Amino acid sequence: MGWAYEDWKGPFYTSDLPAGKFLTEYCRIFSTVELDTTFYGAPRPSTLQGWASQVPDDFRFSAKVPRAITHEQRLRSSGTSAREFGNLLRDHLGRKLGSILLQLPPDFNIDERGVLETFLDESVGDDRPNAIPLVVEFRSIGWERTDIAESLLARGLRCATTERIDSGSPLCYVRLLGEENAVARFNERQFDRSADLKRWAERIRVRDHSEDDLYFYVRNFYEGHAPATLFALMEMLNMIPPTPPGQQQMSLF
Repeated sequence: MGWAYEDWKGPFYTSDLPAGKFLTEYCRIFSTVELDTTFYGAPRPSTLQGWASQVPDDFRFSAKVPRAITHEQRLRSSGTSAREFGNLLRDHLGRKLGSILLQLPPDFNIDERGVLETFLDESVGDDRPNAIPLVVEFRSIGWERTDIAESLLARGLRCATTERIDSGSPLCYVRLLGEENAVARFNERQFDRSADLKRWAERIRVRDHSEDDLYFYVRNFYEGHAPATLFALMEMLNMIPPTPPGQQQMSLF
């Protein structure tokens, strides 16, 4: 996910756009982004403030919990660190903070459910109005056969939904992943997953729109060029996709 891809210059950004202006252009087309960079470490307050200053008030940043918490500590004795990370984002992004993605390791399975529940007690607790807005992504298939979605819902939390794992949570945070390193460049659609996208479009149409906002993110690996995938999905939902800056530039000639 994210916005900082040199391969997007031409098909999405104008070919001469400096990297420092990518976010400014991105937010003219899309209303949210998922920050992958936070997986590698918490950003500086000045970095968060800089991002927030470049986007409109209705734009939302979602962010991954750092891997030190999810993959190195595997949630153990890390509830306080997660709460501090959430507060850092909330303090410097304010209303522009969307969700915080707790992406669990692929081998974090149902046997560690107690670890997850202890972590949630420590990081979220019962203070829902002030709780950090966690969304949990399970990557071990065994979680699909449990009541974990209902358990999280009782806490006021949701599960992320991907094409690989669907825990039965209300559709609120979708990540289309694709296969790791499936393409070498991210400048065009290289796979046709239209049939899958039609199924996602139908799920969006029938979801309860009184539920929470829907965050829908696509990795470049899904089809080769995430913006084009999202535009195709918009068309399936009878929405008129905007013309990206790079295509506007091309239309002048």
